[in-house]
Amino acid sequence: MILIMGIPDEPPVAAAIAAAEECGIGHIVFDQREHLATGLALRLHPDAGWQGTLSPPSGTIDLQKISGVYVRLMDERFLPDVSGLAADAPERQRSARFHLLLHTWLNVAPIRVASRPRAMLSNMSKTYQAGIIRRCGFAIPETLVTNDPEAVLDFVAGCAAGGDEVIYKSVSGTRSIVQTFGPEDRARLSRIRWCPTQFQRKVRGTDIRVHVVGSRTFATRIESEATDYRYARRQSGDDARLTPIDLSPGLEKACVTLSAALDLPFTGIDLRITPDGGAVCFEANPCPAYSYYQSRTGTPIADALVRWLAGGDR
Repeated sequence: MILIMGIPDEPPVAAAIAAAEECGIGHIVFDQREHLATGLALRLHPDAGWQGTLSPPSGTIDLQKISGVYVRLMDERFLPDVSGLAADAPERQRSARFHLLLHTWLNVAPIRVASRPRAMLSNMSKTYQAGIIRRCGFAIPETLVTNDPEAVLDFVAGCAAGGDEVIYKSVSGTRSIVQTFGPEDRARLSRIRWCPTQFQRKVRGTDIRVHVVGSRTFATRIESEATDYRYARRQSGDDARLTPIDLSPGLEKACVTLSAALDLPFTGIDLRITPDGGAVCFEANPCPAYSYYQSRTGTPIADALVRWLAGGDR
């Protein structure tokens, strides 16, 4: 029996539920919107290990009967029924305690979890994660993280001297739209004094998204004129074109190695293949919105995910 946790109608969660149904894999769905009406009890037995129950309105779940968990929980602070409440409101405090205990179980449960909250934290600092990426053998872009406008201008000038543009984005795990640094950005550059930002030399080449599930990989080539292909229609007026591809054995192994190093059995790795055939890695997403790629290419990512959670060898 696998447990799927999140908002059931969010596309990645919905795709996992549909895959479990199609594969005939026993599954239970925890709708995070029911957090205030859900109980959670855990205990550590000296012989049997972790025991506990999760009790949403639909019925009690014996956590010892769960073989794997797909975790796509939103930040509980922004759940609709508590987001507008004061910090000391009883409902907000209960929600915080519930999620803290739930994360504790997800971090220590001796089962397959995609992925554990503690492992997802590596993405909260892009520079920290970049160090792990480099140690796994990938090249990374030339990068500057700063709140000094003059340092940015020097970096931009240095890249321009080599014929390259500069892109910028959030240095944290907060989603941002990747933008190319342009003349209009110079006029507002002073704002970074209160918001350290990541600047990178723009890498020429082709975007590849690799989803790793256990030891399996699903690669997609993305063609787009946009700086950030996720927002291609906004930036370039055209949709990105996605095509499933096969990775070389060496690159496939490197992606699986990186996922293991990050303790992320399910991850979305963003690569760019340079004109000389090299692979530059931008980041590894610990909770990928894989349904975007699956719906456009037909790659069976959700199928692989639920099978892995159910104990599949790969």
